Amino acid sequence: MRKRSGIVFFLLLAVYTGVMLYLFVMQCYEVPDFRSDMPDYVNTVRGIAGDYSFPYPLFFTLAKGIALFFGAPLGVAVAAALLNALGVCVTKYYMDRQVRENIPAAGWSPGKCLAMDLAVTGMVFALFLLGNLYSPKNTAFFGFDYAYRCMGIYTPNPIWNATYLAVRPFAVICFFEAAKLLQSYREHFSWRGCIPFAFSLFLTAVTKPSYTLVVVPLMGICLLADLAKTRGKSFRNAFYVCLTMIPTGLDLLYQFFGVFTGTNVKGEDTGIGFAFARVWSNFSKNIPLSIVMGIALPIGVLLLNWRAVKEKFIYRFAIYNYIMGTVMFLCLYEKGFRMLHANFSWGYMHGMFFLFLVSLLLMINNVTEWRKSWKAVFLPAEWAVLAVHLICGVNFLWYALQGYDLAGF
Repeated sequence: MRKRSGIVFFLLLAVYTGVMLYLFVMQCYEVPDFRSDMPDYVNTVRGIAGDYSFPYPLFFTLAKGIALFFGAPLGVAVAAALLNALGVCVTKYYMDRQVRENIPAAGWSPGKCLAMDLAVTGMVFALFLLGNLYSPKNTAFFGFDYAYRCMGIYTPNPIWNATYLAVRPFAVICFFEAAKLLQSYREHFSWRGCIPFAFSLFLTAVTKPSYTLVVVPLMGICLLADLAKTRGKSFRNAFYVCLTMIPTGLDLLYQFFGVFTGTNVKGEDTGIGFAFARVWSNFSKNIPLSIVMGIALPIGVLLLNWRAVKEKFIYRFAIYNYIMGTVMFLCLYEKGFRMLHANFSWGYMHGMFFLFLVSLLLMINNVTEWRKSWKAVFLPAEWAVLAVHLICGVNFLWYALQGYDLAGF
């Protein structure tokens, strides 16, 4: 039965990866209207200096290796597609593991096990396709019209940014391993147990540090909270956890001095500025409404399952990630002409992704327990909202695949 579900997963993965590779190829070869940052990445692989600095070696090293055989445009496209596909596989692994922990399958028939495996597969691909809610083009939503229906609301799947997609496999590992470490380090610290977290954290930083900037301060806050809760007893183990983050911290310092110091190509001072909603308010006139449109499904699912959220740390950890990403996006911005590029939104979108991930896990739980829970009456509503998120995301992807300018979406 597992073999059958594996075949279904890899067939869907091949189709999805083929679709994304087509999009990346069109962007890298600068086919008219397929606009993105890809041409800048291609120039970086060719060694041509541009307006932006990308001190993120993993993605570009992989692209350069492929470019030796197929040229820079195809090298960048294939590297992005491979890392994005790896993100799907990693997510499937961790979602499978979470489902097995939450729903003991002892005594299940082979058919029921197959149905569960296929359900998880379906949820994984839904996760990588869904988007934020938006109104039809040129139609106001609750009185607010968005010229660009992702910018301002934001989405867990920003398909216009290949480096975000490339870092996601390592970010997913880092998310789950950080949660696991925070649950266990106080009672039993193991250097070997820290390796998956420390290594994935470093890989995240050297691919694109957007999630690293969220999870590192969040880890610090969690460690300090535990220190206060245990009245200092967790200090030694917390110190050891911090030691595992030193390589990532050094890399972040290197990136900071390479990107946020001195002046940019236009002679403007660079750096990180602090101001409330300075960037976000340029793209949304109602930020609370934008937040609801971005995470409508997680809001409903997490509230309906609040008891489970309180009992299981991984659900709360997803919420903490989202809050940290939101606060950073609201309060920080990049100085100079890149301010309106909203580069601190990437951490916010990672937070959205993890909220949706745990929400889909909770929905699977709700379906399996529908006969013994009052929450069954809300299942149709949960699935309806998921369907709308999925329709919006697929519609956005289809729009991009047709070669339309995403800035006019």
